[in-house]
Amino acid sequence: MAWDAGPERGSTETPAADPSAAVRSVSVLVVDDSKVFRRGMGRAVEIHAGLELIGEAGGGEAALEAIHRLRPDVVLLDLRMPDLDGFEVLERLRDVDPPPACRVLIVSASLDEDIERAALAAGAAGCVSKESARADICATALGLARE
Repeated sequence: MAWDAGPERGSTETPAADPSAAVRSVSVLVVDDSKVFRRGMGRAVEIHAGLELIGEAGGGEAALEAIHRLRPDVVLLDLRMPDLDGFEVLERLRDVDPPPACRVLIVSASLDEDIERAALAAGAAGCVSKESARADICATALGLARE
């Protein structure tokens, strides 16, 4: 008897036997050098309807590896990290051919108009403050994935 693993990750195909599976969850990778923030944000993603936490990374290099390995729909990316900052991560993602299909949401404690404009110009799909309610950050991530 052959084993069917079901649709590939990222596929919109759904098993015919389960009509409730028609809407797949949006996969999320949380990237921040603060373990406390990663865990808290990760927990918020886990309990938010429509989102699925697929991984965490503590720095830019780890983020790039995780993005290529896990292929998330959305990356919640901090700007200030010790190895590669968020701008460097965005630049490297843009330089990959073909670029990953993920949408990047900058989540930073140091947002102002200039930083936000630069992040969007560098390829981010949106920016939110770390001070925002976790549920609002999750809702923004869900909205970006479904645009």
